[in-house]
This record gives sequence, structure tokens and C-alpha cells, in this order.
Amino acid sequence: MKLYSLPLSPFAARVRLAIYRKGLEDKIEILRPPEGGTRGEAYLALNPIGQVPALALDSGLTLAESSVILEYLEDAFPEPSLRPADAEGLARMRLLLKLPDGYFMGAPRILLGMRQPEDRQPQLVAPAMENLHKALSYTEHYIGKGAWAVGDLPTLADCALVPVLNAVNLIAMVHDEPDLLAPHPKLHAYWTQARQEPINARVIAEQLAAVPPIPTGVAA
Repeated sequence: MKLYSLPLSPFAARVRLAIYRKGLEDKIEILRPPEGGTRGEAYLALNPIGQVPALALDSGLTLAESSVILEYLEDAFPEPSLRPADAEGLARMRLLLKLPDGYFMGAPRILLGMRQPEDRQPQLVAPAMENLHKALSYTEHYIGKGAWAVGDLPTLADCALVPVLNAVNLIAMVHDEPDLLAPHPKLHAYWTQARQEPINARVIAEQLAAVPPIPTGVAA
């Protein structure tokens, strides 16, 4: 199998995180999209949606959408499981998987798109920050209080949240914000631990290595 991925994409990063945590690197080759990128003919022939990630199966089918790919990996390779064993935990996991898709990514695209201080538009930054904190508050409500998002073991919820919270960390650096997670104590505690866990740290490093230099004068 082949996973088409870009290092910075939080949606591709969540799938890489699941692959690493499940020990599937010998079964799934991780590649960038072919020449022409995600809008090139070669990639669109595989994935007409034209986004990453995409998982090309040995059968010839190519799966799109990170949440679909994550569930496929769980079904195809059930051990070690990244799903809670109980119905309530499974529902919470799926909710935490869904929140980044529906509520997070609009604000980061706006805020990370205005990397240069001279490009920042206060009329866009302020509402984007407000929307970001709303999304963080939703996640704060549903996330657990321990080292993992749901229960006592890693789940697909962690695969989704770690790359997104890394994007929030990047926003804080770019916009010289001291700590965007401070108003959200459970998330703050979660991120403090999660970023140090070795497999999480590997994906975080992959994302950070793909970030263009932060503008001069912006706090790191």
C-alpha cells in the first residue's frame, strides 16, 4: 500500500501518526503526491478530490478522506487497537475526530496564511482567533483529563488532535501569542504531555520541518 501525504497537512499527519503507532511502516509506503502535486493529472487519476491524504490499496482502490483511511486501518489491522473498547469511549473518540474537520481548520488557514506582519488584517485576525477559541472550547469540553484524549490508551482521537494542536502552536508563534491553550486547561495539560510522547513528537517534528521560516521579529 501507498500513502500519499504532505508533511504539514494535519489530515495527512493524523494518518502517519496512526501508521507509526500501529507499526505499519513495513506495509505502507509513505510518499508525496507525484509530479504535478495534488492538482496534477497523475494524482487526480488516483484521487479526483485532489487532496491529501490518499491511501492506495493493493487491490487498486484508492481511499480518500483521513477519517475513512483511519477507520480502514483499524479494520484491516486491528492490533494494536486505536479504538476504545466501550461504546461511550468509541463515541467520544469519533466526536473528537470530527471536531477538527468541522470547526478548526478555517481559522488556522486564515491565521497561518498571514505569516508576514505587513500582511495581517485585524478585521480578519480577530474573528479567526475568536473562532479558533470556540473550536478549542468544544474540544476542551469533550477531551479526557488524562494523558490520552479518551481513556487510558492512545486512540484515533489522539491521531487527530496532536497535528491540529501543533498547528495552534504554530499560530501562537506566528502571531506572537504567549499561549493560545492557556484558557483551556485540559487541552493545555494534554498538549504539554502529548508533545513529549515519542511517536507524537516524531509527527510534530515532521510538520515543523515543513514550515517556512517564521518572519524576523516574531517570537519563537
